[in-house]
Amino acid sequence: MLWVLVLLFLHDASNAQSLANSFFAEEGTHPGFVTKINRKAFKIVADQLRDRVVRFANVDGLEFNITAPLTNQVRFTLQSSRVLFFDEKAFESSMLIIPQKGLAWTGSNLNFTLLANFQLLTSQGEITGNVPLSFDRTNVELLLWTGVNSDGHLKTDLITCKVAANGLQLQFSQNDAALLANYLPHMQNFIRQTIEQVICPSFHSELVPVLSNRLMNTPLSAALFEQYFLNYALLGPVDFSADAITLKHRGNAFGILRQGRTRLNDFRLPYRSPRMDVPSGDSGHMVDFYLSNYTLSSLLFWMDQYRRFDYEISRSAQNNTALAGYLKTECSTGDICAGTLFPALSSRFPGGEVVIKSHTVSYPKLVLKKNNATVYIDSRVDAFVQQGERTRRFLTASMNAEVKFDKVNFKNFVLHADMRIDKFKISDVASLVDGIDEGSLEFLVNALTELILNEDMAKKLRGGVQLPIMFDYTQMGSQVEFEDDLIHISADFCSAEKCTTTADSKDMNVDYYDTVQG
Repeated sequence: MLWVLVLLFLHDASNAQSLANSFFAEEGTHPGFVTKINRKAFKIVADQLRDRVVRFANVDGLEFNITAPLTNQVRFTLQSSRVLFFDEKAFESSMLIIPQKGLAWTGSNLNFTLLANFQLLTSQGEITGNVPLSFDRTNVELLLWTGVNSDGHLKTDLITCKVAANGLQLQFSQNDAALLANYLPHMQNFIRQTIEQVICPSFHSELVPVLSNRLMNTPLSAALFEQYFLNYALLGPVDFSADAITLKHRGNAFGILRQGRTRLNDFRLPYRSPRMDVPSGDSGHMVDFYLSNYTLSSLLFWMDQYRRFDYEISRSAQNNTALAGYLKTECSTGDICAGTLFPALSSRFPGGEVVIKSHTVSYPKLVLKKNNATVYIDSRVDAFVQQGERTRRFLTASMNAEVKFDKVNFKNFVLHADMRIDKFKISDVASLVDGIDEGSLEFLVNALTELILNEDMAKKLRGGVQLPIMFDYTQMGSQVEFEDDLIHISADFCSAEKCTTTADSKDMNVDYYDTVQG
């Protein structure tokens, strides 16, 4: 019966996995990012589970209530009462990855004695009492598998529990042993056959929730900042190898498309995810993320769709009194304004105010190189003069900006970075005002970059890029490296009660993409 349930579970999980994959990705699609949970990480999981076993074994013990017929006329019931002895020092806990199958936790050298209530119901009447149940050098194994549930949630669940018991015996008192002499062999055989029912329920209820909550428990998308979302959908089953668990994610940022009162996920992008070669060796860290430029590029694409890289520099847009003075075509003697920098502007448009607008002519392009990430933004710049109710354009030009990432860090599964305009090039200047050319316009834009643009650009990714919380422990340290065509993020963790620092692990506000309300 157990194997039937296991097969049904695997069948249902496989169907859910297949449904999720077919919904999110076409065949042959490359991952936007890859998650690897390395073998090193499971040492702290094993330590935490050992502590949990020690805690419940010393307090509650094993909880069970089992009953079965010994013969056609005799029925035997055994119910847990309290712990008499648990060998805490001998007990060991370990975790390993079983290639192509899943995760296995093993509790070994389990030496236990507990007091149980028994009831023997025969045709002649009922016999009740207490009996110590003991076993030693016993091993308990939990086999777990990670997949996509029917609700589209990635989760780790128990497949089966196995027990290899040694020294198993019911230690009846001399009087009870004499009274039950005819049934003792049946009782000893009964407890050997049902030992998994004695041990597994407590280990299941105490340990599996920890594993399910801590390991690979995530929805298949998350809200980022503003109106952007990130798709965590898997391109295939979770890959279990001897050294690591690997998950390949679709990894595209997306927006929400409104159609009346309905909101739909908009996955449209003008490019496909590129091939990404993920190193097969052990990084020496617990968790690794490998991001191709596809994930961040798709986020930048949607930010551009919402005009986050378009600018207007004017008195009304900046609400800055000092800047408003610089934008005037005429100003007092000794002051500096647009009219003093470009006298022809003052002559042609007296008493006016300059308005500068830029808009992108293509989506931003991210290029990843060793120790460097550069975003290329191509824009058109238009300059106007506003004189009362009249507005006239006097200049148009092209601007190519190179934007770098500063202060890059990874904390609590969020990639943070400030964006900074590193350099730009002005070209194709067409001006109605004498004296304004590429050089003078670059001087002006450079000043505006220092005053306004870089301060705003630094905040573009302030909300960070939320990656899936695959290993929910307290982060000890991390590093972010730019490589050719990918970003490599590594992180190490500790179990909160054993961390050398007191940093709290906080759950991020992660939302399902398919529960956005209209």
